Amino acid sequence: MGGGLVGASLAACLARDPNLQIAVVEKFAPPQAHASAQAEAMHPSYDARNTALANGTCHVFEQLGLWQGMREYAVPIQTIDITNQGGFGRAMIRAQEEQVRALGYVIENRYMGRFLNAHLQQCANVQMLAPAEIGGLHYEGDQIVAAVEIDGRWDMIKTPLVVIADGAQSRGRELLGIGADITSYDQVAIVTAVTPDRPHNNLALERFTASGPLAVLPQTENRWGLTWCLDKTRADELMTADDESFMRALEQAAGSAIGNLTKVGKRYTYPLALTLAKEQVRPNVVVLGNAAHGLHPVAGQGLNMAMRDVAVLVQTLSEAREQGTSWGDFKLLNGYLQQREQDQFNTIQFSDKLTKLFSNRNPLLNLARNSGLLLFDTLHGTKRFVARHAMGRSVSTTLPEVAS
Repeated sequence: MGGGLVGASLAACLARDPNLQIAVVEKFAPPQAHASAQAEAMHPSYDARNTALANGTCHVFEQLGLWQGMREYAVPIQTIDITNQGGFGRAMIRAQEEQVRALGYVIENRYMGRFLNAHLQQCANVQMLAPAEIGGLHYEGDQIVAAVEIDGRWDMIKTPLVVIADGAQSRGRELLGIGADITSYDQVAIVTAVTPDRPHNNLALERFTASGPLAVLPQTENRWGLTWCLDKTRADELMTADDESFMRALEQAAGSAIGNLTKVGKRYTYPLALTLAKEQVRPNVVVLGNAAHGLHPVAGQGLNMAMRDVAVLVQTLSEAREQGTSWGDFKLLNGYLQQREQDQFNTIQFSDKLTKLFSNRNPLLNLARNSGLLLFDTLHGTKRFVARHAMGRSVSTTLPEVAS
């Protein structure tokens, strides 16, 4: 349920086994191969936002045979520069020091959507139902039945496993009576692309300001991809400002490393909240992606954590298939969750605490932030641990072998 980045990726991973039958039920029509950027952006999962893919996520796409195509639209991150606006603290993470080709890759969501959907359309064992909606879910013996509405008619699909991956405002969670804890950050993110007057040199900037974090990521055509988190009042001002005023405000907030900006693209806004489902597994049910845990975009961990969930779930289901265990078995699904709990907890806490620590105007905290960044930059063991986690190397994303 949900054919966005996480749902489509899971379907593609499972489809490697030709003996499986997979149905993807998606509310929105999939993006077409030659659609314009504006048309593609109409799909909420494949919009103008850019995502920093951890190396572990790239590894999943590589095993699916998709990374080579995506790589043409992706820009490697060689250096991450972390600073605190108005402070002396600074930390740098470099690919060369970590002995990797890149710390991650930046790609627009619409390109990932394009390749994933084209791939699924070629999978004989994947049925793409879009636009379509699930109007009901009920148990029937040891299976679950989904009532699916397609073109005004209803189909009943019986399955051992339903995966809910339909976003933070999940209809699937609602149908099953699964609650969620939603904590607003009282911020919105402004997302756009800007062009500087100098090469970006594959540098990513993570800048903490009193009003919220600002992420500037290297993109194709020598652009910066921007995610600027602000309180709603300031965001409204910047959304209505003309391009020149917006660029000057961004230059001031981002610091000298961003250079002088010459062009800005269309601006979009997204409200920011921490969404945590009260249950991620039930008999015959797994909740994935933003439906399970929607994070603040600071440190760019939302999709990457979800892709680690996908990899471990596929590994778990593959082992169950070999052992003849039903995919709806609660003990099996709970075992998957137990494997993921520690990584999820660490990632969610890191993202949440970082956001709150660096969105506070308290002068004592400001001193602590600057001192902490300086200390972090000198503690090579800590820095390597954080870099390894950010690159998605703390969890195996190797998919199980399947019969040819």
